[in-house]
Amino acid sequence: MRKLRTTLLSLAFAAAAMGAAHGEELQELRLKVIGGWSNVTMTTVVEQPFWQRTLPEISGGRITADFNSLDTLGLKGDETLRLLKLKIADIVTGPVSFVAGDFKLYDGLDLSGAILDLGSMRKAVDAYRPVIDKNMQENFNAHLLMMWPSPPQVLFCKGEIKGVADLAGKKIRTFNQTLSDFVEAVGGTPVNLSFAEVVPALQNGTADCGVTGTGPGNSAKWWEVTDHLFPLVLGWSPYFSAVNLDSWNQLDEPTRNFLTDAFAKLEDEMWAHVGAAATEGINCNTGVGECKTGIKADMKLVDVSDADKALLAGMVTETILPRWASRCGEACVAEWNGTVGKALGFEAGAK
Repeated sequence: MRKLRTTLLSLAFAAAAMGAAHGEELQELRLKVIGGWSNVTMTTVVEQPFWQRTLPEISGGRITADFNSLDTLGLKGDETLRLLKLKIADIVTGPVSFVAGDFKLYDGLDLSGAILDLGSMRKAVDAYRPVIDKNMQENFNAHLLMMWPSPPQVLFCKGEIKGVADLAGKKIRTFNQTLSDFVEAVGGTPVNLSFAEVVPALQNGTADCGVTGTGPGNSAKWWEVTDHLFPLVLGWSPYFSAVNLDSWNQLDEPTRNFLTDAFAKLEDEMWAHVGAAATEGINCNTGVGECKTGIKADMKLVDVSDADKALLAGMVTETILPRWASRCGEACVAEWNGTVGKALGFEAGAK
């Protein structure tokens, strides 16, 4: 199935290239690209091959890329838009919520526990896309190209847990403020760590649990330092890809149209990859079921009870949404309510 999907994607890209070829010839470009983490399959299976193989092929060799992953460059992920603004790179990838240190609206796509399925996440991203793009253009001289989710963000824990109540007193790795709101609501202590810092923290006791995607946690071998997997969906840790706005505006229309179409197809492939990786990540971490692309481990899978789901739903309405609304401000909340909130049936407001 994966091979068939890759073949269909290549045909779609080829069709786009043929369409572009009927117009003016594409500009010749050598792009400096900062991509995602090198130890997750979204980067190695989808993103990196696009830049290093697919794009040169479908552009007839006229558009190529110098591709480097975040961790290869020693980056934590919160610097990418600033690097883009400085024209140190032409195109960058980064976690959406990492920009929330500058603008709280970016957490609006990663409110812990608010979006529980991939279809709802796609609706939220499509609704919020103009808001994100407008902010990027005004503050980072950047144009938003794509957004896509990680596999569902769940808990990897060291030591036995049976449900939400057992998280009280735990030191739990987080990577955005809304996750910290969740951890505080359950009586735990949030520990803000970048992805690369988590395994050492779990080894030395700085953290007892960590939140990440089912697939990334497997490929980064979190199962070597944890033993319980609690698949309570706390978010989707969406990523963005953006281009320097000046560079984008300097492209001629055929080249810009060609790239816009190519990025739309790549974005669809990202979403398809996440859909497949979500279930397989659980299978690989627990060693039960099909595990084709990951590493089989033997973590204990903790059942998510109806009581746990009800607790999380209560935290979303009573704690997570109101706290975020207070941080983001009235104008920001109104924009979110009119886009994401309208699409999903939520209404945020500070208390």
